[in-house]
Amino acid sequence: MSDAVPFQWRVDLHVHTRRYSPCAESLDPELLPEVVIARGLHGVVITEHDHLWSPEEIAALNRNLVGARIFGGVEISSRNGHFLLIGLDHLDNLQPGVSVRRIVQEAKAQGAAVIWAHPHLEYSQIQHPLKFSDMPDGIDAIEVASSVTVESQALEARAVARDLGYGMVGGSDAHALAHVGKAYTLFAQMPADEKALANAICSGRCTAMFAADSDLDR
Repeated sequence: MSDAVPFQWRVDLHVHTRRYSPCAESLDPELLPEVVIARGLHGVVITEHDHLWSPEEIAALNRNLVGARIFGGVEISSRNGHFLLIGLDHLDNLQPGVSVRRIVQEAKAQGAAVIWAHPHLEYSQIQHPLKFSDMPDGIDAIEVASSVTVESQALEARAVARDLGYGMVGGSDAHALAHVGKAYTLFAQMPADEKALANAICSGRCTAMFAADSDLDR
């Protein structure tokens, strides 16, 4: 009999809300606790564009949430791509347009995890798009599953992560409530807070999943 601990805790690592991400104008953060439970998730990470929720704001959303947790994170719009950071204490020196190498430096100084979000997407502010062949040391995982990731891109990202030894994570990149939980990350243990979540990602103790359509109908 195997002693392996099953991956059973579902956490959507990539969710935006209208409070600080104007592009998510229909996603009311006050409704997230209800949606998390309805979708069978155990957690979501709010990752606004270039804005980190305060611990007090995160605590307010968790106040009446039982059996699940909402975490705080951020999506940094760098000159090389978009990166999710989980476990940060502050955003000092991490303004939009910063380099990925600066992101890694700041994240490691604060004990945070660095995830390359939707690596196949390019935006106008990405001046020097990062390539899989030029990833700097310090990136902990690649987002291989999201609501904006098609199958061919997911397969390529998984192959790169596997060949180069990067972790694989999933997050919906939800900008509307209907997309929350469309992709998520499975953990063997439920992280107690952002630092524990970052540690699990950095240690590779997780795996990425796309949700079945039936899960989103709950």
